[in-house]
Amino acid sequence: MTPAGKRIAIVFRGIGDIGGTNNTIADHARYFRALGHDVDLIGEKVHKGGVTPEMGRAVRVRRVPLLSRYKWRWFAARSQKVIDRERYDFVAGHGHHYRQHVLSMHNCLHLAHEVVEGRALDARGTLAEIHDRIFEVDGFKLCICNSKLMQDDLVERYGVARDRLPIIYPGYRPEQFNHADQARYRDTVRAELGCNDEVLIGLVTSGDYRKRGLDILLEAYAGLESSLQRASRVLVLGKQGGASAFVERARALGIADRFSFVAHTREPQRYFHALDICVHPARIEEFGQSVQEAMACGVPLVTSRRVGATELLPRALYDALPGGPDAANIRAQLAELIRDADTRKKSVEQLLREAKVNTADANFTQTLAVYESGSL
Repeated sequence: MTPAGKRIAIVFRGIGDIGGTNNTIADHARYFRALGHDVDLIGEKVHKGGVTPEMGRAVRVRRVPLLSRYKWRWFAARSQKVIDRERYDFVAGHGHHYRQHVLSMHNCLHLAHEVVEGRALDARGTLAEIHDRIFEVDGFKLCICNSKLMQDDLVERYGVARDRLPIIYPGYRPEQFNHADQARYRDTVRAELGCNDEVLIGLVTSGDYRKRGLDILLEAYAGLESSLQRASRVLVLGKQGGASAFVERARALGIADRFSFVAHTREPQRYFHALDICVHPARIEEFGQSVQEAMACGVPLVTSRRVGATELLPRALYDALPGGPDAANIRAQLAELIRDADTRKKSVEQLLREAKVNTADANFTQTLAVYESGSL
């Protein structure tokens, strides 16, 4: 057990916002507080209500609007200044500042840009510039990767020794994402969406629809047999900024009446329990917490091995997935699951068995062991 009473800093620009990383950070802060540590949460949005007393003390880095082009450099420099001044016993970084005891990475920004855009990323003024600097100055003892997909990229791109890159999959909250709660939400949410007996398909994401393959989903769905379209509906849940182009594309394809776009929420479990199929056709997804949350809620998956969370699947299910998404293979998976309720049911049983192991508690236990080896 870690000795109590240490001063710990957790640094992430968006602490308190919505998303899987924010949930993990909040859970870790609560665990540390329960162990008797003092926790400072250093971020830019910590004053907006997402940081509560049981998580620790909010330390705000104020943004200067005139420097919006350099927002990542500004946050990295200012938060590093706080850390150097406060002399914390342990610093847990999340890729938004330069030097920490243990770094947790959540994105492979260069890889994602290369896959999505087909060209190298100009890192100047972006978060990738901060990541490059972290690895240039070797600003960590250990770096936690959220998937083997990420570990492989960091080894190849930055030359980091693999034994400094432990893999710990993000955990989910079983009290929030629990198949037993399906009856509580299913009928109510489906009624809200105007879904009767149709098979409800859902893409649940924090945003960045091109990376998450919404355009691939639109083309895949548009190519389904008309009978399968009539038998189904599609929910797209996420930040609505940037959705308009995809709504227009759905109209052009003649499928807009089958789609519902809903704003992101702190209660995504309500929507998971309404789904019959979770589709995640991401071109690249370092982990993909929504995929794991769907598994925990017993929702069958349509995706590819480009999503890190699929590493949690039973080997047979993982091997059956395509190496990457395209309209044809996403369409084929959708068609099979829309047609066959028995296949969906069999998949649910397998997913629930795998998901129940990788909880937030299990994640923290593994993370704490790495933190202890990294000087906590």
